[in-house]
Amino acid sequence: MKEGVTRVPMSNDLTAIFPYIMKRRCDSQVYYQVDLNVEPLLALIDEKQNLTFFQALLLALIKTMRDRPWLNRFVMGRRIYERRDIDVCFIARRSMDDEGTETNVKLRVTPEENDAAILGKIDRQIGEAREGGEKEDDATISSLVKLPRFLLRAVVNLLYWMDFHMIFPKDLEKIDPLHCSAYVANLGSVGIDAPFHHLYEWGTCSIFLSIGTIGPKVTVDQSGSPVVRQMVEVKVSLDERIADGYYFARAFDIFKNYIENPETLYVSEFEQRRQSGESEQSDPGGQSGPSDAFGVTQPNFEQFNTE
Repeated sequence: MKEGVTRVPMSNDLTAIFPYIMKRRCDSQVYYQVDLNVEPLLALIDEKQNLTFFQALLLALIKTMRDRPWLNRFVMGRRIYERRDIDVCFIARRSMDDEGTETNVKLRVTPEENDAAILGKIDRQIGEAREGGEKEDDATISSLVKLPRFLLRAVVNLLYWMDFHMIFPKDLEKIDPLHCSAYVANLGSVGIDAPFHHLYEWGTCSIFLSIGTIGPKVTVDQSGSPVVRQMVEVKVSLDERIADGYYFARAFDIFKNYIENPETLYVSEFEQRRQSGESEQSDPGGQSGPSDAFGVTQPNFEQFNTE
């Protein structure tokens, strides 16, 4: 068994055979759209100056996955596994022009890291990626594509076989952006609306998020009256084999609350359990629900500092 990965016992219902009747991620992917009111978050960003929208969204995603750990699962070899750490991948563009190059950033978050450490790591890794120079994953791909086609196909097939049997090379997995918990595409940063993106058969990524542009949109307030607010669309592709629809729905309630009520970003179910010394096993699968994450109103804004 890989380090930091636990096999999930099979249930006794229909979901137990999902990996056999839906063998590929493209057979089991479902789509979900979240419309987020980002006005409170934008106001907070303007006030604090040292937080970006993308950093806040990544933090909200990571904290949601901590609150709802089934999101950090993947299917491999017809079996379901759950990670200990959270690996989030995204693209960093080195310059905003036609000649600009892109590189993948793979962010690993351990259970011990707090919010300030996560934000600092995001800022640091984006900065390193944009400085230029060939990263290890880029160098590996550059070497592989120089192989003759028949040999490259044989190497890829061998790696697929190794992944199926959970013996994928550790050093390669460490740099492979598609061996991750979730992949995030911030298309709004280049002025593109969010599409529904497919999941990849390669790797272990069970969640793909596309972020659109921020702009005015007509919605309704609590009284039912139409209002215009700054909104953003987030479109999500999911592997339905890792959890059921109810679990996903509650997870997105938590994610939406983190963004629309940014003062809650710094207290979650995970943080409450850790601060009280209570084991995560007291709430297997994070079933205590979003109301627990929503009830805290005393954030520590000093942790916005990523220096």
